[in-house]
Amino acid sequence: MFAMRSRGLLAPVLMTVFAAADTLATDDPVAAEAPSATDTKPQTILKYDDGKPDGKKSVAGTGEMVRFELPNEAQKLISLRVHCARYGTAQPPKENAEFTIVSDDGSEVVHSEQVPYSTFKRGESRWTTIRLKDPVKVPKAFWVIMDFDAQQTKGVYVSFDSSTGGTHSKLGVPGGEMKDVSTGGDWMVQAILSTPE
Repeated sequence: MFAMRSRGLLAPVLMTVFAAADTLATDDPVAAEAPSATDTKPQTILKYDDGKPDGKKSVAGTGEMVRFELPNEAQKLISLRVHCARYGTAQPPKENAEFTIVSDDGSEVVHSEQVPYSTFKRGESRWTTIRLKDPVKVPKAFWVIMDFDAQQTKGVYVSFDSSTGGTHSKLGVPGGEMKDVSTGGDWMVQAILSTPE
């Protein structure tokens, strides 16, 4: 179980943005609604970035964590977007990164999915969409944990945005202790939710 400290985390607010999900960018940490390329219904995007990274970092021996809170408990998590760039050899390693969803207190693994390293491109940092195999029913508040098994010769730089002060981000792995980030910013990860019926 994670060691948790009480913290006044702010839930994101809702706003409607008429833009494609893969190009969405606004100036506030929000949950924004935007149409999907494959669905005419608007989808909710939870995020804590203003679209402009203030830096990037790769962490070894642990994972990047971001906390989200559902605006509507009927919604499911359908995909994630990460602003990132792979480093290392031109040919991606033939292995997977692990994306895990855990409950707010870390006591329950809700979902885990293996993502091929080839998904993450080298070069300039960019938005990379991770489409989950199936929509995931998540708790009202949950953490997304990304474990790239980073090393000196391979890994993924994840961008961070200091506009929210890093209050929604941690370092840790499933079943381990959560630690504060040293970047002063939140990881640029966006959670894309289904439209409630």
